[in-house]
Amino acid sequence: MPSRAKKILSPIPVIPNGQQNVTDMIRQSQSILSSSDQDAIESLCEQMIDLLIVSSSTDPPNTSLRKCVVKGFSHLQENQYDCVLDQSTKHLREFFNRQGKEHRIEYTSMLNYLIENFPFGLACVLKMKDTISDQLITIGEELWSDIQSTNVPHHRFNLFQQLQYYLKVVVFLLPKFHNELERDGVISRIIHQMLNDENTVTLEIRLTCSLVWHLLKENEQLLPHEKLNRMKKITPVIMSRLALYFGLIKTTMTNQLRDTSFFLQLLEDILAFKTREATIMVGISKALETYSEALTSSWSSLDTISLENIAKQLLTFAWDHFSYNVETVRHCSTNIYSNTFKITMNHSDLRQTMIDSQLTLLKQLPWQKDGCSLAYHTLLEYLSVSDILQWNSKLPESCLMAMNDRGLASEASYLYCVLCHKHHEEENSKDKWKQIWLKPVVQALDTSTPLHRSLIAEYILPKILKSHPECLQDFKEITINPRTIIVCTRIGRTLGLCPNMFSSASSSIEYDLIRQGITSEDEQIRLDCLFILCENPKTTEPINEVEFHLTKYFLQMNIDNGSTSFRNQSLSLLKKHFIRIKESWLLCARQKLKNNDQDFDNLTQRYRIYLKWVINWCCTHLYLEGSYAQRHLAILTLHWLIHLHGADGIQTVCRKLKLI
Repeated sequence: MPSRAKKILSPIPVIPNGQQNVTDMIRQSQSILSSSDQDAIESLCEQMIDLLIVSSSTDPPNTSLRKCVVKGFSHLQENQYDCVLDQSTKHLREFFNRQGKEHRIEYTSMLNYLIENFPFGLACVLKMKDTISDQLITIGEELWSDIQSTNVPHHRFNLFQQLQYYLKVVVFLLPKFHNELERDGVISRIIHQMLNDENTVTLEIRLTCSLVWHLLKENEQLLPHEKLNRMKKITPVIMSRLALYFGLIKTTMTNQLRDTSFFLQLLEDILAFKTREATIMVGISKALETYSEALTSSWSSLDTISLENIAKQLLTFAWDHFSYNVETVRHCSTNIYSNTFKITMNHSDLRQTMIDSQLTLLKQLPWQKDGCSLAYHTLLEYLSVSDILQWNSKLPESCLMAMNDRGLASEASYLYCVLCHKHHEEENSKDKWKQIWLKPVVQALDTSTPLHRSLIAEYILPKILKSHPECLQDFKEITINPRTIIVCTRIGRTLGLCPNMFSSASSSIEYDLIRQGITSEDEQIRLDCLFILCENPKTTEPINEVEFHLTKYFLQMNIDNGSTSFRNQSLSLLKKHFIRIKESWLLCARQKLKNNDQDFDNLTQRYRIYLKWVINWCCTHLYLEGSYAQRHLAILTLHWLIHLHGADGIQTVCRKLKLI
């Protein structure tokens, strides 16, 4: 296996300072750079530049060292740059003047770091424009030549990654280095070759190439309409032509995108490429996403009729491709819809028309239609829930029905709970709110299929109870079905909404309910009852006699269950039960050390009697004539008792029963 350790790629300056000394130097940079000692400032800057070179000369680059250097230079004032630029760029020139393909990753990485959020680094780059331009031209030629000469997939993939990184630097520097970078037309020639390549170049590379093409001096000076006409003559490759539309929108200033005819022409040209081919659809969606982003800052200059026409076409594209089989297209469609809807909501003449059209469309569409959830969430930013319910009063019911499908459950429950929470803030009549949002949940839990009930309990109940804890009691009051009450109590127990539930005035009701549920025909209800007994977010809360009695009753009534899944879930819950016994006893013991607490003796006696009963019960079900289910549950229960509480008590009982 190759080593993952950092390796030195090339000769680098030798830094005499150790790691601690480097840290100390960076810490002292503020005081040194704010002093009047010019020699000390130049010396410090020289050392930090050398550290930056060191960080870029390892594979992978030492980003933590780079951050230290940038932090050090952040204390250098802009009016001090001229004093240290010459000496600093001297070392950087030596770094960039090295020859060989093995250095090009270092060069690109270093340049990207110097120009990104590093003012002094950018000043150094501008000072060395001739040196850097020469290297960038050379690297571009070498990369494109290497890509053309290899057919090995992983080599080509690595080269494309380097090329993308390289083009990112060129896009940033080209407006600043027009004359130097466009010398001899090398970069222009490479870009034209990439755009005219039919099979090799990826869409991501074409998109970045299009940015470079639009920033070339000969194209940058053109008006948008002139660029549009020239683009059509550059390449016959459809993907490259789409990429050029993307680049045109990205590189054209917002104040130039205020021509209605230009916007209409752009949209018409992009939509004309529509096809069933997935790769081209990715390019179209990327271009339209960028178009919708540009429209958000330029829509005010368009007349109402044109803007409405554009919005309808964009929304139609989004709805048609919400369910497209490529993730990128679906993602772009989502952004197109959001951007377009935001624009129309800011236009007073189009706002209500667009809301009505989308609500009418949503009322006609089934819940399973992709994009419905996004549309509702977008509408909620501008409308009240009451307004939406006036258009579609069956929306809550529709969301709940979608919970029959596990694939839709997460999305449906999220929308249901968002609507429920927002409507709770709007609605003054809480009884009406309960009828709309809580009663349908209870009815589904009372009468629906096991899968539907399970998904509602898993997705909807926790969300509602987290936002509105008081609704736990409302759920219990609405229903008379013991199964539904047990499910709601289990969720409430998980969220810590039922503290000391067996010590309160209503403990007799809870006792009867759980005792009834333990013998239910529905195995899930039996497990829910055991969950209520064993689960508690506060594991140090003492366990009272009622809980012990009900746990004993569960073991007695469910010892012979043949379902492996049921037994495994029961054992998992019993493990939590035994952990609660241990942790609650330890807390009481610690309190006993601080003061004479009589509760400790009572609790210890109660726990000892219970654990002795469990041991006796387990041992009496280990006889060979018993069923496998009995022996399995008993032996694993003993295992957890031994693991958590020791084996002394078990050995004593086993000797008494003559089992050992």
